[in-house]
Amino acid sequence: MDVKTAILERRSIRKYKPDPVPEELLQELLEAARLAPSGTNHQPWRFIVVKNQEIKEQIQEHSFNQRFLSEAPVLLVCCADISTYAKNTRKRIEELVAVGVFDEEIFNRYPNANQPMDAATLKGYIPHAMLNVAIAMENIALRAVSLGLGTCFVQLMRAKPIAQLLELPEHMIITALMPVGYPDQHPVQRPRLKQEDIVYKVVE
Repeated sequence: MDVKTAILERRSIRKYKPDPVPEELLQELLEAARLAPSGTNHQPWRFIVVKNQEIKEQIQEHSFNQRFLSEAPVLLVCCADISTYAKNTRKRIEELVAVGVFDEEIFNRYPNANQPMDAATLKGYIPHAMLNVAIAMENIALRAVSLGLGTCFVQLMRAKPIAQLLELPEHMIITALMPVGYPDQHPVQRPRLKQEDIVYKVVE
């Protein structure tokens, strides 16, 4: 399946068959996430793969009882690990200097490249980290379509109790939930804006 077809056929699936997701296909999805791009190559995405039915049902309770979260055979809890921004920043910049993106003077100007970061500074990277997690999640969603699987982006949840349930450390920030399984529905595409409605300005 080419990328355009996967984009056209992707849907938010909220009904799943009980069939288990083969481990090799789950690994394909996680590999798609691993290969996603990220700002300064920090790769902050981390995934908790939940197959346990009781845990899925507890996550569902903290997600406004959206039943499909526990009906899907696999539930990915997609997290941003902000601790990645406290490590290897200089190394990542050096990689960009080596390929000609930056000149060496960038080390004098790049935020927090040469100093330790406290917890408050790291929290400032949460939006950036979550954006990168979303990029990895889209890779998962499109790869899933090509494998005959369905997914759904779910942010309607209470992240704090879910983090407590999964015993996540403070530096792991839940970005979204993503159920994975074989679709038991074929929803039509929901309305989309016209292209001219999403191009705010053309600067030539």
